[in-house]
Amino acid sequence: MRRTKTLAGALLVLVASVTLGLAMAEQTDKPAEARAPDREAIHAVLTQFKEAFQKGDAAAAAGLMTAEAELIPDNAELLKGRDAIQKAFAAQFAEGGRPNFKLDAKSMRFPSRDVALEDGIMTVTHVRGEPEVHHYHILYAREDGKWLISVIKEWPAEASPLAALQELIGTWSGKNGDAELETTYEWFGNKRFIKATVNVHQKGLSFKAVQMIGSDPTTGEIRTWTFEHDGGFGEGTCLRDGSRWTFENAAQLVNGDILTATNLLVFVDADTLTWQPLNLEVNGEQFGNLPPVKMTRVKK
Repeated sequence: MRRTKTLAGALLVLVASVTLGLAMAEQTDKPAEARAPDREAIHAVLTQFKEAFQKGDAAAAAGLMTAEAELIPDNAELLKGRDAIQKAFAAQFAEGGRPNFKLDAKSMRFPSRDVALEDGIMTVTHVRGEPEVHHYHILYAREDGKWLISVIKEWPAEASPLAALQELIGTWSGKNGDAELETTYEWFGNKRFIKATVNVHQKGLSFKAVQMIGSDPTTGEIRTWTFEHDGGFGEGTCLRDGSRWTFENAAQLVNGDILTATNLLVFVDADTLTWQPLNLEVNGEQFGNLPPVKMTRVKK
Protein backbone atom coordinates (compact mmCIF):
# COMPACT_ATOMS: atom_id res chain seq x y z
CA MET A 1 0.00 0.00 0.00
CA ARG A 2 2.81 2.41 0.92
CA ARG A 3 4.61 1.76 -2.36
CA THR A 4 1.45 2.28 -4.41
CA LYS A 5 0.76 5.52 -2.59
CA THR A 6 4.23 6.91 -3.16
CA LEU A 7 4.23 5.83 -6.78
CA ALA A 8 0.99 7.74 -7.18
CA GLY A 9 2.75 10.80 -5.80
CA ALA A 10 5.57 10.49 -8.29
CA LEU A 11 3.13 10.06 -11.16
CA LEU A 12 1.18 13.10 -10.07
CA VAL A 13 4.32 15.21 -10.23
CA LEU A 14 4.35 14.69 -13.98
CA VAL A 15 0.70 15.47 -14.56
CA ALA A 16 0.76 18.50 -12.32
CA SER A 17 3.71 19.92 -14.23
CA VAL A 18 1.51 20.38 -17.28
CA THR A 19 -0.69 22.89 -15.50
CA LEU A 20 2.22 25.17 -14.69
CA GLY A 21 2.87 26.24 -18.25
CA LEU A 22 6.57 26.07 -17.36
CA ALA A 23 6.58 29.81 -16.79
CA MET A 24 9.14 29.91 -13.97
CA ALA A 25 12.32 31.89 -14.52
CA GLU A 26 15.39 30.01 -15.74
CA GLN A 27 18.19 29.87 -13.18
CA THR A 28 21.13 30.40 -15.55
CA ASP A 29 23.13 33.32 -16.85
CA LYS A 30 21.11 33.26 -20.09
CA PRO A 31 17.72 34.99 -20.34
CA ALA A 32 14.71 32.69 -20.04
CA GLU A 33 13.65 33.65 -23.57
CA ALA A 34 16.81 32.01 -24.96
CA ARG A 35 15.40 28.59 -24.05
CA ALA A 36 11.76 29.34 -24.78
CA PRO A 37 11.57 26.77 -27.64
CA ASP A 38 12.89 24.08 -25.29
CA ARG A 39 10.38 25.02 -22.61
CA GLU A 40 7.60 24.75 -25.17
CA ALA A 41 8.86 21.35 -26.31
CA ILE A 42 8.95 20.07 -22.71
CA HIS A 43 5.46 21.41 -22.17
CA ALA A 44 4.29 19.52 -25.25
CA VAL A 45 5.77 16.26 -23.93
CA LEU A 46 4.03 16.75 -20.59
CA THR A 47 0.75 17.54 -22.32
CA GLN A 48 0.99 14.22 -24.16
CA PHE A 49 1.78 12.49 -20.90
CA LYS A 50 -1.27 14.07 -19.27
CA GLU A 51 -3.50 12.81 -22.06
CA ALA A 52 -2.06 9.29 -21.74
CA PHE A 53 -2.44 9.42 -17.95
CA GLN A 54 -6.09 10.49 -18.19
CA LYS A 55 -6.80 7.66 -20.63
CA GLY A 56 -5.00 5.14 -18.43
CA ASP A 57 -2.62 4.31 -21.28
CA ALA A 58 0.51 3.04 -19.47
CA ALA A 59 2.38 2.27 -22.70
CA ALA A 60 1.88 5.77 -24.09
CA ALA A 61 2.87 7.39 -20.79
CA ALA A 62 6.02 5.29 -20.40
CA GLY A 63 6.84 5.92 -24.05
CA LEU A 64 7.52 9.55 -23.14
CA MET A 65 10.38 8.48 -20.86
CA THR A 66 13.93 7.49 -21.74
CA ALA A 67 14.79 3.79 -22.02
CA GLU A 68 16.82 3.93 -18.79
CA ALA A 69 14.50 6.32 -16.96
CA GLU A 70 14.31 6.19 -13.17
CA LEU A 71 11.32 6.61 -10.86
CA ILE A 72 12.39 7.26 -7.24
CA PRO A 73 9.36 7.37 -4.92
CA ASP A 74 9.46 8.16 -1.23
CA ASN A 75 10.26 5.09 0.92
CA ALA A 76 9.99 2.63 -1.96
CA GLU A 77 12.46 0.86 -4.17
CA LEU A 78 13.82 2.58 -7.22
CA LEU A 79 12.20 1.65 -10.52
CA LYS A 80 14.63 1.70 -13.40
CA GLY A 81 13.89 1.30 -17.06
CA ARG A 82 10.91 2.10 -19.22
CA ASP A 83 9.47 -1.43 -18.99
CA ALA A 84 9.47 -1.51 -15.19
CA ILE A 85 7.95 1.94 -15.00
CA GLN A 86 5.27 0.99 -17.51
CA LYS A 87 4.24 -1.91 -15.27
CA ALA A 88 4.06 0.45 -12.30
CA PHE A 89 1.93 2.86 -14.31
CA ALA A 90 -0.41 0.03 -15.36
CA ALA A 91 -0.83 -1.07 -11.73
CA GLN A 92 -1.60 2.48 -10.68
CA PHE A 93 -4.15 2.99 -13.46
CA ALA A 94 -5.81 -0.36 -12.61
CA GLU A 95 -6.51 0.83 -9.06
CA GLY A 96 -8.44 3.83 -10.38
CA GLY A 97 -9.16 7.07 -8.55
CA ARG A 98 -6.72 9.97 -8.52
CA PRO A 99 -6.29 12.52 -5.73
CA ASN A 100 -6.27 16.26 -6.33
CA PHE A 101 -2.86 17.89 -6.56
CA LYS A 102 -1.14 21.22 -6.88
CA LEU A 103 2.42 21.94 -7.88
CA ASP A 104 4.47 24.92 -6.72
CA ALA A 105 7.43 25.01 -9.09
CA LYS A 106 10.48 26.75 -7.69
CA SER A 107 12.83 26.58 -10.66
CA MET A 108 13.59 25.18 -14.07
CA ARG A 109 17.15 25.35 -15.30
CA PHE A 110 19.20 24.05 -18.22
CA PRO A 111 22.66 22.95 -16.99
CA SER A 112 23.54 21.85 -20.52
CA ARG A 113 22.11 22.00 -24.00
CA ASP A 114 20.24 18.69 -23.72
CA VAL A 115 19.34 18.53 -20.01
CA ALA A 116 16.66 20.38 -18.02
CA LEU A 117 15.98 20.21 -14.29
CA GLU A 118 12.78 21.18 -12.48
CA ASP A 119 12.34 21.45 -8.69
CA GLY A 120 9.40 22.37 -6.50
CA ILE A 121 6.78 21.46 -3.91
CA MET A 122 3.76 19.24 -4.60
CA THR A 123 0.62 19.08 -2.43
CA VAL A 124 -1.59 15.99 -2.86
CA THR A 125 -5.09 15.92 -1.36
CA HIS A 126 -6.73 12.49 -1.12
CA VAL A 127 -10.48 11.88 -0.88
CA ARG A 128 -9.93 11.07 2.78
CA GLY A 129 -7.08 12.19 4.98
CA GLU A 130 -4.90 15.23 5.34
CA PRO A 131 -2.97 16.77 2.43
CA GLU A 132 0.52 15.43 1.79
CA VAL A 133 3.36 17.76 0.88
CA HIS A 134 6.40 16.53 -1.07
CA HIS A 135 9.49 17.99 -2.65
CA TYR A 136 9.97 16.87 -6.26
CA HIS A 137 12.78 16.82 -8.79
CA ILE A 138 12.36 16.02 -12.49
CA LEU A 139 15.19 15.62 -14.98
CA TYR A 140 14.46 15.91 -18.71
CA ALA A 141 16.86 14.74 -21.40
CA ARG A 142 16.85 15.46 -25.14
CA GLU A 143 17.56 12.38 -27.24
CA ASP A 144 17.67 12.47 -31.03
CA GLY A 145 16.18 15.94 -30.95
CA LYS A 146 13.25 15.00 -28.68
CA TRP A 147 12.76 15.92 -25.03
CA LEU A 148 11.93 12.96 -22.76
CA ILE A 149 11.44 12.43 -19.02
CA SER A 150 14.52 10.81 -17.53
CA VAL A 151 14.31 10.92 -13.70
CA ILE A 152 11.48 11.59 -11.26
CA LYS A 153 12.26 11.85 -7.56
CA GLU A 154 9.99 12.88 -4.69
CA TRP A 155 10.42 12.98 -0.93
CA PRO A 156 8.42 14.28 2.05
CA ALA A 157 8.37 17.94 2.98
CA GLU A 158 7.29 19.24 6.33
CA ALA A 159 3.66 20.12 5.69
CA SER A 160 2.04 23.18 7.16
CA PRO A 161 -0.91 22.19 9.37
CA LEU A 162 -2.87 24.74 7.34
CA ALA A 163 -2.03 23.26 3.92
CA ALA A 164 -5.68 22.40 3.30
CA LEU A 165 -6.59 26.10 3.66
CA GLN A 166 -4.01 27.35 1.17
CA GLU A 167 -6.86 27.88 -1.32
CA LEU A 168 -7.66 31.02 0.69
CA ILE A 169 -4.36 32.75 -0.04
CA GLY A 170 -5.06 35.88 -2.07
CA THR A 171 -7.56 38.74 -2.09
CA TRP A 172 -11.32 38.21 -2.28
CA SER A 173 -14.16 40.69 -2.75
CA GLY A 174 -17.95 40.58 -2.53
CA LYS A 175 -21.12 42.54 -1.77
CA ASN A 176 -23.85 42.12 0.81
CA GLY A 177 -26.59 44.62 0.05
CA ASP A 178 -24.93 48.04 0.06
CA ALA A 179 -21.91 46.75 1.95
CA GLU A 180 -18.67 46.07 0.06
CA LEU A 181 -16.35 43.45 1.51
CA GLU A 182 -12.71 42.69 0.81
CA THR A 183 -10.57 40.08 2.56
CA THR A 184 -6.89 39.35 1.99
CA TYR A 185 -5.38 36.09 3.22
CA GLU A 186 -1.59 35.72 3.42
CA TRP A 187 0.90 33.32 4.98
CA PHE A 188 2.56 34.39 8.21
CA GLY A 189 5.36 32.81 10.27
CA ASN A 190 6.83 30.31 7.78
CA LYS A 191 3.33 29.14 6.84
CA ARG A 192 2.43 28.38 10.46
CA PHE A 193 -0.36 30.95 10.40
CA ILE A 194 -2.71 32.54 7.89
CA LYS A 195 -3.35 36.24 8.44
CA ALA A 196 -6.70 37.56 7.19
CA THR A 197 -7.28 41.30 6.85
CA VAL A 198 -10.99 42.16 6.53
CA ASN A 199 -12.30 45.48 5.21
CA VAL A 200 -16.00 46.41 5.05
CA HIS A 201 -17.32 49.67 3.57
CA GLN A 202 -20.97 50.70 3.89
CA LYS A 203 -22.57 54.14 3.43
CA GLY A 204 -19.38 56.04 4.14
CA LEU A 205 -18.49 53.92 7.16
CA SER A 206 -15.55 51.55 7.34
CA PHE A 207 -14.85 48.49 9.48
CA LYS A 208 -11.58 46.65 9.69
CA ALA A 209 -10.48 43.48 11.46
CA VAL A 210 -7.52 41.12 11.50
CA GLN A 211 -7.87 37.37 12.03
CA MET A 212 -5.07 34.90 12.64
CA ILE A 213 -5.65 31.24 11.77
CA GLY A 214 -3.26 28.72 13.28
CA SER A 215 -2.86 25.16 14.52
CA ASP A 216 -2.68 24.31 18.22
CA PRO A 217 0.75 22.61 18.56
CA THR A 218 -0.58 20.36 21.34
CA THR A 219 -3.86 19.12 19.86
CA GLY A 220 -3.47 19.90 16.14
CA GLU A 221 -6.82 21.73 16.27
CA ILE A 222 -7.15 24.70 13.93
CA ARG A 223 -7.96 27.83 15.93
CA THR A 224 -8.72 31.47 15.14
CA TRP A 225 -8.06 34.77 16.89
CA THR A 226 -9.87 37.92 15.73
CA PHE A 227 -9.07 41.55 16.54
CA GLU A 228 -11.41 44.38 15.50
CA HIS A 229 -10.22 47.92 14.81
CA ASP A 230 -12.37 49.41 17.60
CA GLY A 231 -11.08 47.07 20.32
CA GLY A 232 -13.38 44.06 20.05
CA PHE A 233 -11.73 40.65 19.99
CA GLY A 234 -12.65 36.97 19.81
CA GLU A 235 -11.47 33.45 19.24
CA GLY A 236 -12.79 30.21 17.83
CA THR A 237 -12.14 26.89 16.15
CA CYS A 238 -12.24 25.60 12.58
CA LEU A 239 -13.31 22.19 11.24
CA ARG A 240 -13.30 20.81 7.70
CA ASP A 241 -15.92 18.73 5.91
CA GLY A 242 -14.85 18.29 2.28
CA SER A 243 -15.05 21.70 0.58
CA ARG A 244 -16.91 23.15 3.60
CA TRP A 245 -15.17 24.79 6.54
CA THR A 246 -17.02 25.60 9.77
CA PHE A 247 -15.67 28.44 11.91
CA GLU A 248 -17.13 28.55 15.44
CA ASN A 249 -16.48 32.01 16.89
CA ALA A 250 -17.18 33.92 20.08
CA ALA A 251 -16.30 37.61 20.34
CA GLN A 252 -16.49 40.29 22.98
CA LEU A 253 -17.53 43.56 21.38
CA VAL A 254 -16.19 46.92 22.53
CA ASN A 255 -19.52 47.69 24.27
CA GLY A 256 -19.26 44.52 26.33
CA ASP A 257 -21.74 42.42 24.35
CA ILE A 258 -20.86 38.78 23.62
CA LEU A 259 -21.45 37.70 20.01
CA THR A 260 -21.33 34.04 18.98
CA ALA A 261 -21.79 32.62 15.49
CA THR A 262 -21.13 29.63 13.25
CA ASN A 263 -19.56 30.88 10.03
CA LEU A 264 -19.76 28.50 7.08
CA LEU A 265 -17.14 28.86 4.33
CA VAL A 266 -17.69 26.83 1.15
CA PHE A 267 -15.31 26.69 -1.83
CA VAL A 268 -17.46 26.77 -4.98
CA ASP A 269 -14.48 26.64 -7.34
CA ALA A 270 -10.87 27.81 -7.42
CA ASP A 271 -11.88 31.49 -7.55
CA THR A 272 -15.26 31.55 -5.81
CA LEU A 273 -16.37 30.94 -2.24
CA THR A 274 -19.38 31.71 -0.07
CA TRP A 275 -19.35 32.92 3.53
CA GLN A 276 -22.49 32.57 5.66
CA PRO A 277 -22.99 33.49 9.35
CA LEU A 278 -25.33 31.00 11.07
CA ASN A 279 -26.81 30.72 14.58
CA LEU A 280 -26.08 34.33 15.49
CA GLU A 281 -26.48 35.11 19.19
CA VAL A 282 -25.88 38.31 21.16
CA ASN A 283 -25.73 37.84 24.93
CA GLY A 284 -27.60 34.55 24.48
CA GLU A 285 -30.42 36.08 22.41
CA GLN A 286 -30.84 34.32 19.08
CA PHE A 287 -30.92 36.27 15.82
CA GLY A 288 -30.87 33.29 13.42
CA ASN A 289 -29.02 33.01 10.11
CA LEU A 290 -27.86 35.50 7.51
CA PRO A 291 -27.84 34.77 3.76
CA PRO A 292 -24.56 33.62 2.21
CA VAL A 293 -22.21 36.21 0.72
CA LYS A 294 -20.49 35.33 -2.54
CA MET A 295 -16.78 36.21 -2.63
CA THR A 296 -14.69 36.23 -5.80
CA ARG A 297 -10.92 36.02 -5.97
CA VAL A 298 -9.45 39.22 -7.41
CA LYS A 299 -5.78 38.54 -6.76
CA LYS A 300 -3.64 35.50 -5.95
